[in-house]
Amino acid sequence: MNKRVKKSPVIGTFNMVKTRYMVLALVVTAVITAMLVILPRVHYHGSVGTYSIEELLSGVPIPTVCIVGYATNPYIGNLTTGLGRVGVPYTVTIGISNQSIVRCSILVISSDWLENLGNRYRGVIINAMQRGLPMVAVGPDAGNSLLMVVGNFITSKAALIVGIPTGNGKQLRPELPVNVVALGIAVIPIRNATRYPTIWEVYVNTPLTNITYIVLSIWKNHNNALIKTNLPLYALVPSLAMNTAKALFQQSGSSLSVNIQGFNYVGYVGWYATNTYDWYGNLAGQQALRVDFYYTTANNYYFFLNLVKHDITGFNPHDLSPPFTPCQANEAINGYTSIWPGQVLFDSAPTGASSNQVTISYQIGVGSGVYVAVSETITQGSVDWNYLSFPAEGQDELTWTFNNPSTETTYTLVPADIFQLNPNLSGGYPPLYETINSTALFGNFFGCFNSPSPISVTVDVYPTSVAVISTNT
Repeated sequence: MNKRVKKSPVIGTFNMVKTRYMVLALVVTAVITAMLVILPRVHYHGSVGTYSIEELLSGVPIPTVCIVGYATNPYIGNLTTGLGRVGVPYTVTIGISNQSIVRCSILVISSDWLENLGNRYRGVIINAMQRGLPMVAVGPDAGNSLLMVVGNFITSKAALIVGIPTGNGKQLRPELPVNVVALGIAVIPIRNATRYPTIWEVYVNTPLTNITYIVLSIWKNHNNALIKTNLPLYALVPSLAMNTAKALFQQSGSSLSVNIQGFNYVGYVGWYATNTYDWYGNLAGQQALRVDFYYTTANNYYFFLNLVKHDITGFNPHDLSPPFTPCQANEAINGYTSIWPGQVLFDSAPTGASSNQVTISYQIGVGSGVYVAVSETITQGSVDWNYLSFPAEGQDELTWTFNNPSTETTYTLVPADIFQLNPNLSGGYPPLYETINSTALFGNFFGCFNSPSPISVTVDVYPTSVAVISTNT
């Protein structure tokens, strides 16, 4: 059997030689009228720091990083590898919409994509920015690639502009040196403000291998700045480290605590998402699936933990359709025990059946000190669940029914399974071959009738990595 080098769950430290501007304009009154002007010659050269990813993720919510660009871009490749190692969820796409950015905490866009498609998606990018979504451009001449798309918005709305003089008094044109490889901009939307507090972070000549550090540093600084403003925002900002909603346009329908001990983190797949629409073509519901994988050994057996995260959101289309809410959700696992008897369904949770619950708590494991404990509170309505298990086939499934759910609210369902690989039986050596499926059903005043397409992902899970065999959305 091939041996693999286990990935470290932390990307060590980064020794960065960089030129970095970080500027936060907090010139805020009921109406902001003053503009703080910073010229490009005011900067800091060659500062050296040593930071760990753990420090950047400490004290702030784990973001969902939405990456826009081409998978072959080396900056994107380094970023996805880095985020995967520390368990930060991300998506990669070449197209965005006002609906798709709903799930994003921070938007990262490659400079080549901005040059090719930025003007086509200008409206979506500016909408995300004025809603308070942090924006990061990465790649050669990243600063100007982004500013060519959002420059007019920055000029008219930002309380701080980094650029060059236009020759017309103190007015500036947003522009940066061509050796900028990463630019982070975030505006903080304040009620009744004509100009918004603005955060700029500019990285010059920074190695692309440090791109994960850059993105997570911008995320941390953005959260810290929001706490310092302590002012009412006109829009809900995603996943803030303060008492606001955890999604761009939705609130969260549940609070969640997960404690995992004794298992080694392997990796994850997702997020995968499917949507359903109303009669007028507007978004009515979305399901999204992510699965995190963990591994351990005991008594000459191999154990793999699946931690499923299934997000369900109903929307108010703002047309003649009544608002949509979740009706049902389902997650199913197939471990193919009937084909490979060595892949044994060892434990699952939650099990049984329960009605009208606002608390979902469970703990499963493979011995003392090796377990996962999940505790979740439903804050909007309640849920029923029903568990079915077919151990001879290595299959199980959970069906959830929502009671009095809310629209524009994301419900996160987190079931778990443990599979035991028995080397004395056929198929009892890694990888674990399995399929994870999810479905959702939405409805409104007229009943439950609207379903997005199912999500299905088949994987090989090794002790140190996970490989996607196929997906179907």
